[in-house]
Amino acid sequence: MRKIALVLTFVLLWAVWYFCYPYYLIWLEGFSFFSTLPDFTQIHFKLPQEILRYAGAFMLQFYSYPLAGAFVQAMLPTFFLLCTHTVVRRLFKDSEGLTWMAFLPLPVFVYFQMSDMTLTRTLTMLSAAAAVALTVFIATLWGKPFRHLPKFLHNRYLEVVLVLCIAALSAGMLMNDGSLNSHHEDIAYLEYLGEHKQWDDILETVSVQESLENEYKRKYVLLALSETGRLTEHAFRYGLSSSDDFMFYTLQEPLCLGFNVLFYRALGMNNPAIYHSYQQSVQSLPGLSFDVMRTLTDVYLEQKDYVMAKKYMDILAHSTCHRRWLRERLPQLESIKDQRPQVRFAGQKFVMESFLPDMSAMVDLYPHESKYADYLLCGILAEKDGNTFLKVLNVIASTLYPDGRNLPALYQEALLLNASKDASILQKYHIDESVWKRFADFTELMRQGKTAQAKRKYAGTYWAYVY
Repeated sequence: MRKIALVLTFVLLWAVWYFCYPYYLIWLEGFSFFSTLPDFTQIHFKLPQEILRYAGAFMLQFYSYPLAGAFVQAMLPTFFLLCTHTVVRRLFKDSEGLTWMAFLPLPVFVYFQMSDMTLTRTLTMLSAAAAVALTVFIATLWGKPFRHLPKFLHNRYLEVVLVLCIAALSAGMLMNDGSLNSHHEDIAYLEYLGEHKQWDDILETVSVQESLENEYKRKYVLLALSETGRLTEHAFRYGLSSSDDFMFYTLQEPLCLGFNVLFYRALGMNNPAIYHSYQQSVQSLPGLSFDVMRTLTDVYLEQKDYVMAKKYMDILAHSTCHRRWLRERLPQLESIKDQRPQVRFAGQKFVMESFLPDMSAMVDLYPHESKYADYLLCGILAEKDGNTFLKVLNVIASTLYPDGRNLPALYQEALLLNASKDASILQKYHIDESVWKRFADFTELMRQGKTAQAKRKYAGTYWAYVY
């Protein structure tokens, strides 16, 4: 019974980690850091707690493969059960039917393991359990174990029921939709899709309602809309309500900083990406992370900065799982050996004030790239500043829309509202007939007091957003 219970528990916990949290496991690897360099090693061999942190960092390297990560996550509580089984068997001579007693601490172990991002707490509990098991084993070599417990506690049916219930409870705790793990899994999946430029998959994954309710998911959706050229079609449908919705300025946690790095890399703004990478590194518990190391390496390779790229590649070479990753980049590193770094930035290096000034500076530098212009104009519209929108559009249109035609529908909607105050706007910009008809229907519904119907029918338009 003991062996069957251990195997079934391992399989159950492995399945939960592998099928429910594969991208969280990948994220944990990126959030961790391990190196065989002397300075990293020396720091972790001064205190017992640091030795456990070092061991945890070593194991987390393999979490980039969810199959291996789930195996480690399931093996840790299995070893814990082996320790508790040892205690039960040594304390009670007649331990048949008492397997359930060894399972009693399992939910507590799993609960504390769930949010352990460095495995330090998990390994501490495992070490304590091993110490208790060893102590009991040695003590019972000379002392006599307890022989008698009430007969009903040895009941085989009771044993099976309790073991199944405790194992199910532990797995159920892991699968809780409201847990921190679940939140990390959702965002880590979006981050994974973004890093692999699977923007359409992000839009298929996140519903409109989720985007409206969750600011993390909303930012990924808005970035995906921009990268697929649909920001000016669906920005307000997915909940854009401020220029701050495009990236994180106030929340400074790893998930947020990871998105900021992805955001700036998508926009080709490498210096802000470097800045946020350093901030992300500070937020990581080891004070450094594989994700930051890989990002900085790729950014410096793009900028043809041989010295900095080689620095981070040399650091990664002292980990265990980066040989193939480094081998793929060696030709690119050698190709930039004799080239000067190419730095692309707006304003002072690494200084960012707020979203709209940043995008304005990028529009000045790259007036023919509509991505920056769309971010700037949509950000202004989100602030419901029609006058500023018109002034900025007049400047941008001279390059992107010189004949006043082919404007995105969102801009046409905003122009119609501005035209109610200044009809001359319509002489400069062309409004499609379909937009005219929809605007006429919207205003008629509003005039009749059917506000809810108008908002519902024209959800996602700038008119519904303004009113």
